[in-house]
Amino acid sequence: MNLQKSENPASAPVFHLNADPEARPGGRWTDRQLSFGLQVRDALHLTYVFYEWEAEAYPGFMVEPWLHIRLDHQNFCFGNWWGWKIQFDPGCNLPNRLAYAILLEKKDDQSNWVLDPFSRVCAGGEYWNRPICFQIEPDSYKLQQINRSPGSHFQGLRRLAAIKPQEPVLRPNRPELNLSQCIIYECHVRGMTRLAHEGMDRQAAKGTFKALSETIPHLKKLGINVVELLPVFEFDENENPLRHPDSGNRLLNYWGYSPILFQVPKQSYAKDFNNPEIEFRRMVDAFHQAGIEVWLDVVFNHTAELDDSGPAEHFKLLGREDWYLLSKDGEFLNFSGCGNTFKCAGPGARRMIRDSLVYWAQNLGVDGFRFDLASILERDPNGNFHQGSELLWELKNDPELAGIKMIAEPWDAVGGYRLGYPSKNANWAEWNDSFRDTVRKAVRGEEGQMTALKEAILGSPGKFGSTEKGREFSINFITSHDGMTLNDLVSYNIKYNLENGEENRDGHHSEFSFNCGIEGPTQDAEVLELRRRKIRLMHFLLQVSNGIPMILAGDEMLRTQLGNNNAYCHDSPLTWVDWTLAERNSELVEYVGSLIDFRKKNFGFLFSETSHYRWFNAIGEEESLEEYVRTLHWQVLNQQSPETEFRFLVNCFDRPVEFRVPEKNEWELILDSYGDVLGPISWEKPGSVWVEGFSAKCLKFRGDGKLVY
Repeated sequence: MNLQKSENPASAPVFHLNADPEARPGGRWTDRQLSFGLQVRDALHLTYVFYEWEAEAYPGFMVEPWLHIRLDHQNFCFGNWWGWKIQFDPGCNLPNRLAYAILLEKKDDQSNWVLDPFSRVCAGGEYWNRPICFQIEPDSYKLQQINRSPGSHFQGLRRLAAIKPQEPVLRPNRPELNLSQCIIYECHVRGMTRLAHEGMDRQAAKGTFKALSETIPHLKKLGINVVELLPVFEFDENENPLRHPDSGNRLLNYWGYSPILFQVPKQSYAKDFNNPEIEFRRMVDAFHQAGIEVWLDVVFNHTAELDDSGPAEHFKLLGREDWYLLSKDGEFLNFSGCGNTFKCAGPGARRMIRDSLVYWAQNLGVDGFRFDLASILERDPNGNFHQGSELLWELKNDPELAGIKMIAEPWDAVGGYRLGYPSKNANWAEWNDSFRDTVRKAVRGEEGQMTALKEAILGSPGKFGSTEKGREFSINFITSHDGMTLNDLVSYNIKYNLENGEENRDGHHSEFSFNCGIEGPTQDAEVLELRRRKIRLMHFLLQVSNGIPMILAGDEMLRTQLGNNNAYCHDSPLTWVDWTLAERNSELVEYVGSLIDFRKKNFGFLFSETSHYRWFNAIGEEESLEEYVRTLHWQVLNQQSPETEFRFLVNCFDRPVEFRVPEKNEWELILDSYGDVLGPISWEKPGSVWVEGFSAKCLKFRGDGKLVY
């Protein structure tokens, strides 16, 4: 080993160095001891170079090393695991924070600078949309930060790992919601808060974790009890090489589905960018105090190193065969669509995934995780599917993740469609795209959809095995970040992604959308009325269905992306929530809130083991679902409240339809997607209920006697 202290003897740190085969991945700083662990293949030496890091760097910034330590294979490597620790003497003045890079020397005389992928702190990502990289002089180890060109081709490191003293963290109580009773709101941290709204603290930097907590009153008004955040792992928004075809402005990786560091909250999402984990934790605490859980959309299926043409910053250099799925020829297997596929069956990858989840859950307070392209987590080292969902089962049953929600996006980019498997094999919840497509087709007005719509309303028992399983595991959604907004589904027949710089080739090619007669924005009153009815009907169906409903941010206030169904690359008003829409469309906001309130108040009656569903045709006779039928009519009874009955009447025709219900004077109209005049029904014709085209009603009867099933 070779120890090199600072060149200034007066400031030279005094320490004791030892091997540590039990060192945990990444770096840990406890009192005056630092320890580091790293899995790396075929290394002869590792040199850790440390830099004092008190504030952010800037282009042209140059700093001398504070300390560097060269480790040899014989003394510090245990198999493919390198572990060591260092104890500083009491009289040694330590910085508040250290940044570091690792020089990896391999047996083939190749040496490369490596970013520690297990770090929990980093430097270099302080400011949004600032393409920089760090370069290190080979002899002196002087560190310089420079501007770089956007894209994934550059020389250097986009980030530096960093380390600072660990402090004990006491987490407040979680809401600990029952999964089946969650109401999810999917949003982007920056997109939710880039445009200030009334009541937002002007001191809260827009686009940050701090600012996101300012949206709590709106979410509480709606009745939301879960926020699901698009990726917040540290990523490089500047890796996108494309430009806007008209303006020539750079496009970004706005969504963030390309992780660099898996345990670092994105620095530029924090007003206090030197302590993003503290700001993130305080944001979580604010949501918890409001009774709202925080879930993260996590990406463990690939990394920001992309394919062979992408950067080599950590896993490629540490031993690509240990971290990525490779073909027999050593080429990257690309099940993710992003150039590489993480080797989730490998022991190092499994450990990293688990450690990351435990850190976010236990240290930062996260309540649940939605796994992007989760089918990749079920693939073995050859890329084939396991007989059972081994990793999913391990994570679900990990004692340190007890009570944490696990949600799968049950497909990948190359046809690995697994809807129903994660819930069956590992008791995970799943994004249900079958619900999404069925509701879209039915509300578009397609024939032959009522059998599928009935299935969706029942919780997709054909996918999950039973209605009870669907209630517990089906995440129902009509829109998400990936695709059109709800407003755009009724405003555009085709996608408009030309501004993405890919000549409209990207994004889903069929959204099952319908423009209601005119493409795009219009002032035509008839078209706007039809759009209004369809939007309200889709919100209605989402909230009265068995399963767990998820709303895309802004769908309650008519947010639009102007027909763009793959807005991953835009950091602009196109993707930001315009809070003035909440005021301009307050009627819709209040309507969505009333639906959620109805769901919560009647949850035990409508969605329990004792709920009994019976289906009829429109005129109240036995159900018939021929191709031409576009109505659904169902009754819900519950033996726990035998004097109560609910009737749901859904019309997906473009004209009014008469429904027949038992002739009882006590029927009350409690939901109407067409209008907001609710209350006891005044019968023009006893038992006759007219439902307008593309709308739905819910009736409730409460009598004195027991109803017959």
